[in-house]
Amino acid sequence: MTTHRSRNRTGRVLLAAAVALALGAAPASAATPAIPDDSPIATGSSGPSTTVENPSITVTMPDGSPVAGRTVHRGDQLLVHGAGFDPEANKGGFPLPIPPGTPNGVYVLYSAFPDHWKPSEDAPSENRAHPHDRMAWVMPEGTLEKVPDKGLNMRRVLARVHQPMNADGTFHALITVDPPEQTPGDNWGVYVYAAAGSVNAAEELHVPIPYSPAPGPNTPPPASPDLVFDVATLHKIAETAGGGVTPKKGAVPAGEGKVGYTLVSDGRDGSGKGIVKYRGLADIAAKFSIVDVVVKDPWIEVGPKGTVITAEVSKGYDVGPDEVERRVIAYVLKGGEGDPGTMVTTLGKVERVR
Repeated sequence: MTTHRSRNRTGRVLLAAAVALALGAAPASAATPAIPDDSPIATGSSGPSTTVENPSITVTMPDGSPVAGRTVHRGDQLLVHGAGFDPEANKGGFPLPIPPGTPNGVYVLYSAFPDHWKPSEDAPSENRAHPHDRMAWVMPEGTLEKVPDKGLNMRRVLARVHQPMNADGTFHALITVDPPEQTPGDNWGVYVYAAAGSVNAAEELHVPIPYSPAPGPNTPPPASPDLVFDVATLHKIAETAGGGVTPKKGAVPAGEGKVGYTLVSDGRDGSGKGIVKYRGLADIAAKFSIVDVVVKDPWIEVGPKGTVITAEVSKGYDVGPDEVERRVIAYVLKGGEGDPGTMVTTLGKVERVR
């Protein structure tokens, strides 16, 4: 009875996500206009901004040791120390998620940009393309609290990457070296620039730090599509709503409209009963995270009464990875012995590669 209720609850979450995605659908090409940082809307006055600042950054390893002379690898961490920033700067930019007139703070990230990357020099945004969940968003005190959290809860999403800027304009942002597979350029290093569409030439900073794609001591093990789900329908709906289905943390694309999870362990006993565990996370999201549902770390559970597939699933249609619980997501109707091959399930066909 418990597993039946669990699967029904999972179905309701995914159905609610699909409905919300469809209702919130808008042309993906619709761009949000940016508000100039020196406009009265941003500054709250009729005069130009009088902000004076002298920002600088230094980069160390998390223990404070110098990063100079080192080459970093995926999974390494860096501590970015900022000084001389103005906590009252960057009040323009996009009207969402931070309201106009509120300081947007700065992005801090590790990647490789082209020579022409600075917003103040009219570099296009694609020259700074970087996953928002792989950066630090450094905000002055009070900024995060002004982000909407009722109805459309954008504050939840920003809180995952939020790091504080002190009142004196200093910060210490811990970031993980995790660049996208395809970077906009080849100039590796730490980048800092005004967040959320603000433009501030003084805060456009770059510290070169070499990168090696070879595995390092902190590099996660490689991912592989060992358990493959078809998510084509959800993917199409999410794309219509300006989002998509993003595999990460052990989940990988496995063909058009498919997501694969990586095998962790096969815990079946001599009778074939037990749990086969996989790792990875598929994030089903719409623009502005109106919808944000994750399906994480699926297991094939082979028991005396049959086989089920469980996973950690978001408790609601907009909570993402913040609130998850393990639930039954499918009953296996055929091929439920846990061996490689096609499993026919109540969720459709699922391919077990290994």
